[in-house]
Amino acid sequence: MAPRQILSSNSMDSRNSSRIILIRHGDRFDYANPEWLVSASENEVPLTDPPLSALGHKQARETAEYLLNTFSTDTVDKILVSPYVRTIQTAVPTSQVLGLPVCIEEGLSEAHATPGILQTPKQRFAYFPEVDPSHSSHLSIVPSPGHFCSKTKEPCESFADDYVRRIERFVDIIEREYVGMTIVLFSHAASVAIVAGLLKCSLKDMKFAPCGVYVMERKETGPWELINSGASNGHVSENSPTTYPWGFEEKHFSQVNGMDLDYYVSATEKSNL
Repeated sequence: MAPRQILSSNSMDSRNSSRIILIRHGDRFDYANPEWLVSASENEVPLTDPPLSALGHKQARETAEYLLNTFSTDTVDKILVSPYVRTIQTAVPTSQVLGLPVCIEEGLSEAHATPGILQTPKQRFAYFPEVDPSHSSHLSIVPSPGHFCSKTKEPCESFADDYVRRIERFVDIIEREYVGMTIVLFSHAASVAIVAGLLKCSLKDMKFAPCGVYVMERKETGPWELINSGASNGHVSENSPTTYPWGFEEKHFSQVNGMDLDYYVSATEKSNL
């Protein structure tokens, strides 16, 4: 697919700048319809992989339109998407309007990720032809010793400590791999950690709305700047109380193995707090 050009109201200085657009998935079907969990279990569907609700699909289409209308001179170089069906469904309308494939990226996986239970990119391609089965993830999920997902009962990555460290590694990778590019990432509420990792700021008070859009930019190797916050989602016409703006503080993130909400804050800034 030939990429469409989109442009920012604060357009970047050509290839001397980098931009990361981070989007959370839309309204979840299981939160709006709790009975889905029973049916999913009976039909051997992973309970951690619900689809979008009808509202979520509407939000995804509105978000694609918002991106196209808000950004205008710079070509988007790549779309990276968490391997869960709700994030793929959220990304598809943007993939279609931009003419770019959906690249499944394990590094963007949900918290408590359980390796091996989701369909592979090749399997997703059967239902989502926008998926590029040839893309290789920058990171692979590794289960944390002694940790098991409450829904799947399978070994999983611990939250929040190993999740936060994984995001730290992912941030390092995308900073190196996509210099001078614009990339769009589709992930989950906890991926607001990517914003903190780029800005070197605290996770305190940070939230991520359904289909919220965070935009970060930097010139050359300078510091990242927040251009747009995804804590709210005024570009969508409707929200549900079941999928709402989420933040780390809600889950009582306390110190875990020496980690806290200020994990991404630089040592110099911490000393000044």
